[in-house]
Amino acid sequence: MAKKSISSLELAALVNELQFLVNGKVSQIYHPESKVLLLQLHAPGRGKQLLKIISGKWLCLTQQKESALKPSGFCMQLRKYIDNAIIKNLYQQGSERVVIFELEKMERYFLIIELFSKGNIILTDAKNVIITALENQEWKDRTIKPKEKYVFPPLEINWKELSVKKLQEILKKSEKRNLATSLATEVGLGGLYAEEACRQAGIDLHKLPVEVTPKEAELLVKTMKNFQMAIATPKGYIYEEEVAPFPLLEKKLLKETETYNEAIDSLKLSEKPSPYQNKIKTLQRTIAEQEEAIKNQEEKIVIGSQKGELIYERYTALQKLKEIVEELKKSKSWAEIAKELKKEKKISKINLEKKIITVDL
Repeated sequence: MAKKSISSLELAALVNELQFLVNGKVSQIYHPESKVLLLQLHAPGRGKQLLKIISGKWLCLTQQKESALKPSGFCMQLRKYIDNAIIKNLYQQGSERVVIFELEKMERYFLIIELFSKGNIILTDAKNVIITALENQEWKDRTIKPKEKYVFPPLEINWKELSVKKLQEILKKSEKRNLATSLATEVGLGGLYAEEACRQAGIDLHKLPVEVTPKEAELLVKTMKNFQMAIATPKGYIYEEEVAPFPLLEKKLLKETETYNEAIDSLKLSEKPSPYQNKIKTLQRTIAEQEEAIKNQEEKIVIGSQKGELIYERYTALQKLKEIVEELKKSKSWAEIAKELKKEKKISKINLEKKIITVDL
């Protein structure tokens, strides 16, 4: 199975699972490929561990040891500063796809692993000044190169700390084509877990973001909290096209592993697909969305027709009720009209604010 990269949620699961490395030691560093870094670590109570880092992709424990014949300049720099360093802390930067190893030798260092965009691996000193980087990069709001101050990428939304009120604000302003897309991009869940959140919350993922009700927003936030509880102690769930840290609804499970790291380690670096394959997948996705939209519209048409037929059957009685209300409006207030209408058994609700009368048919 090929996979391009991991999502913020998946990275959080991996970081949770790697906490046993804290207080461990960096015993060796290898740089077998341009984007691949291997850290040989000694973990308390577990002995030797091999951590594979693929810049811009993912990181995980592995059994596959690879080493270059000659260490790169970047590798030599890392060995100089953090060989035999103690891992004091290991955490994800908010909900960003960034992992930080806080290391201590004679001094304190930060090994920062960026898994978004092209990716990067950066070593800084205690004051966040860059010592070395896998790649020198120039961004609009930050520069990655030695002697520059390291600046974390800006993060507007942290899905881990999202409140119902904030989610409602995001969805009300959203111009995305459906709820799943908004959750994936504007909230930062990624496509797979945005759709899964909708399914677990029982909400139509094709719904327009602005149409999400306060109750549905509450359900979505609750679902995201459930995700966090699930990834606190993750396992590996391998599907045909996905690897997840908890079971997914409506997916056929192929294999389950004891750890999420083990499942991630089974992945292969994604090869660049042909433009025809990309086009086919895009068209298949569009067709599936259109078929779902047609199905929803057909259901609405059936319900609408049934409502229309029922109204037609009760037309005379409804027309008479309308005439009575129109006549009462000439001499009475809406509060007085409501009092009069409440005597009728078929009138179930009267909204004085909106001046709406609900009739049981």
